Amino acid sequence: MASPEDVRLNGRKRPRSSSPDVPVFPGRWTLRKGDEDLSKRLADEMGVPLLLGRLLALRGITGAEEAGTFLDAPLTALHDPFLMRGMEEAAAHLTREVMKGRPIGIYGDYDTDGISSTALLVLFFKSLGVSAPYFIPHRMREGYGLHLSGLLKLKEAGCGTVVTVDTGITAIEAASEARASGIDLIITDHHGPPERLPEAVALINPRQPGCDYPFKGLSGVGVAFKLAAGVRRRLRDEGFAGELPNLKQHLDLVALGTVADIVPLLDENHIFVRSGLEIISSASRPNADSASSTSGKLGVGALIAAANLRAESITAGHIGFILAPRLNAAGRVGDAELGVELLVESDPAKARPRAEKLEEWNRQRRDLEREAYEEALIQIEEMGLPEDRRSIVLASERWHPGVIGIVASRMVEQFFRPAVLIHLDGEEGKGSCRGVPGIHMVEALGRCADLLIQFGGHKGAAGLSIRRENIDPFRDRFEEAARAFLGDEPVETELFLDAVVDLDDLELPLVETLEKMAPFGSGNPQPVLATAGVEVAGRPEGVGEGGKHLKMRLRQRGRVVETIGFGLGGLLDDEEFLSGKLDVAYHAGVNRWRGSTKVQIQVKALRSAGG
Repeated sequence: MASPEDVRLNGRKRPRSSSPDVPVFPGRWTLRKGDEDLSKRLADEMGVPLLLGRLLALRGITGAEEAGTFLDAPLTALHDPFLMRGMEEAAAHLTREVMKGRPIGIYGDYDTDGISSTALLVLFFKSLGVSAPYFIPHRMREGYGLHLSGLLKLKEAGCGTVVTVDTGITAIEAASEARASGIDLIITDHHGPPERLPEAVALINPRQPGCDYPFKGLSGVGVAFKLAAGVRRRLRDEGFAGELPNLKQHLDLVALGTVADIVPLLDENHIFVRSGLEIISSASRPNADSASSTSGKLGVGALIAAANLRAESITAGHIGFILAPRLNAAGRVGDAELGVELLVESDPAKARPRAEKLEEWNRQRRDLEREAYEEALIQIEEMGLPEDRRSIVLASERWHPGVIGIVASRMVEQFFRPAVLIHLDGEEGKGSCRGVPGIHMVEALGRCADLLIQFGGHKGAAGLSIRRENIDPFRDRFEEAARAFLGDEPVETELFLDAVVDLDDLELPLVETLEKMAPFGSGNPQPVLATAGVEVAGRPEGVGEGGKHLKMRLRQRGRVVETIGFGLGGLLDDEEFLSGKLDVAYHAGVNRWRGSTKVQIQVKALRSAGG
């Protein structure tokens, strides 16, 4: 592994290109700080190269046994569900309901995590012979959270007990109303709890005070899976007469919600997603013809087919960027209950048209998103965006409220400033807020609280409601808050590197081991490596539609590696840049094609050597 000094990591020189397709190259390359002693100890104990020891240490792994569990991701390493506070009470109550054959209501949220959580418990209880009616609030009619109206609909469907999934931890009033209405409420959630908790038969949330569960990063569907595991064990202990389902079959749904909700892919989440992807990719899933064989197989398969993907090659990236947006589109521009209907469907004749409807809604979502994005750019051009301005606050009556969060994120990506986009409806507006490193969005909004009707969220993202007349004052106040967090120097994008290596370090067995760190995502990003002083070997070429992608071979001291740079085809216009020595940042992977296996790197960024 090369010395960090071999690359100047604070350079700012960027390659020139006239192509608008070439992404902005980060102005600063920063090597992540790691514990070098721990890295070496892990490498020595495991008998692996120092690079792998460093990558594991950077992910918080401190011992060889823990590292082995991370790389192998066995289901046997999942934690005991009864370590979670409230599990005893919830499992006991639900076991009694199942043994008596009583319907159990499921109340979910309208994003992918909530949809997959709802589908999981519906299928689980159905496999036990118990009806499980469900309700998901409509974004436009009811809005986010737990509402008495939805709980009463489940009660009308015969449910004396209702389980919430991915929602409810802040629903103090709704929980009280449910109790007064004779509903036994079990709340499962994973969001940060308030100081005062709602009253319920049981409250399951690994982040609640007094909960000793060893992993706090579960998604809503992860918590729902643990509840199912607890109920299954209690039923077994109580001598349940029916057949108990194999919960592994539900891990495809757990993978969907876990990746979509951007929780850290570490600990149990890493295991969930690894196993879930294996289930999704197994050849038998989309073609299974038994409603009882595996959960959601037809729905997930139909979703994959409608997106023109192949089940055997699905990755966490496909879930995050292709499949989850289609389920989210139901909650944004349609009705999220269709997503549940798809995931629990056992009739292929019904699954396909439902998946196609999600495709249609997703196209509508993209159109609405594009229209809002283009108008946002026009607003920015008209008002001007001075170099020293630290924030973006925009408002419009024409934007669909279901897409402003996505567009706010795009504003952050393009301008690297915290962004607030507000959908106006009459004299009030609702906004979605997205931040950048260095600013806490809820704390920043707190400095504007007297101008807002309400607000909430977390460090990186938040929501608000505001009166129209207060938008201009809020724009100025939020700018002051952003400046207080970010300072006066221009905010610059930054590329974080996991390690600096030579091309000679990229031996095939090592790169194959790096692949075992997958699935990659939040908390476990795909390692970004850098190599200094490479040169282009031979003639680079543009590949893909319109030559959009850059294919070339890079050489360093005799070692040549094939590369692909997605979206970098425009650099072919800059022969001077490509003819000089370069620093390259990349992901290392394995290209398997027609029996041939070799190292290939995916270029993330290039700059002149020594930048």
